Amino acid sequence: MSEGAKIRCLLAMLGTDVHSKGIRTLAQILRDEGVEVIYLGEHNTAEGVVNAIITEDADVVGLSYSTATYLHYTGELMRKMRAENISEVPVMLGGLIHPEDEPELRALGVRGIFGPGATTRQILVFLAEATGKALPGLGGQ
Repeated sequence: MSEGAKIRCLLAMLGTDVHSKGIRTLAQILRDEGVEVIYLGEHNTAEGVVNAIITEDADVVGLSYSTATYLHYTGELMRKMRAENISEVPVMLGGLIHPEDEPELRALGVRGIFGPGATTRQILVFLAEATGKALPGLGGQ
């Protein structure tokens, strides 16, 4: 793992989902763990997230869903990321993700899926492994 540069994690909600408590909590936890968080908040479009990934030079993208619209919106985002040649940026999802949808999400290119019960450590390990950047709180994992 490379030392020094912080992980730049862009967090957003796509579509009309407005249950933002989970993603706001995650944003604070990640900041406390040394992650540089770019928080876009609610009501984003796939195009807006793609523009932010490019503009902010994000290392990883985290999306939060509390409704079953995640297949549609995540698919749209992944297509736009491929069109902009940024599909190498890892995408993780969190929230109310149905286990039976995980294979389809992985086929879309989603690298991390964190449903109810996921731990902070699991997310931090994913961020470190997906970006190749160390996190002080993991102590070498």
